[in-house]
Amino acid sequence: MSFPGDALRADIMESKVPQCPTCRGVVKPDIVFFGEELPQQFFLYLTDFPLADLLIVMGTSLEVEPFASLAGAVRGSVPRVLINRDLVGPFVSRSPRTSDVVLLGDVVAGVQRCVDTLGWTEQLDKLIRTETEKKRREEGGEEKKEE
Repeated sequence: MSFPGDALRADIMESKVPQCPTCRGVVKPDIVFFGEELPQQFFLYLTDFPLADLLIVMGTSLEVEPFASLAGAVRGSVPRVLINRDLVGPFVSRSPRTSDVVLLGDVVAGVQRCVDTLGWTEQLDKLIRTETEKKRREEGGEEKKEE
């Protein structure tokens, strides 16, 4: 079951634990907390790393395993791009690869810079519009369009 963020906002802003209005159970975000088991789906994709032609790492501390070691799971010839607030993991602690690219700062701004540089702005804008509309329909918040 999913909950629209707006329905939980008041509790979160008041530092209260959000509860399901139906069963009164705790509402948990769709993430894996430290100490929880990873979903089986995660392990299905580990075989992709040796086959990758590019690795993009963003918005992470790379401090928790198994994610911390994933940046080293690609072949040495594979370029790695770090878009992050800070240098992390093998980008700082070990010798970075000559093909590594690092964009430090705000993650959203870094992604936008890549999108603009690659000439993908129009495609990204279309994708965002499509997915936003899809999410609105799924949440039952479809608004009538003005003519």
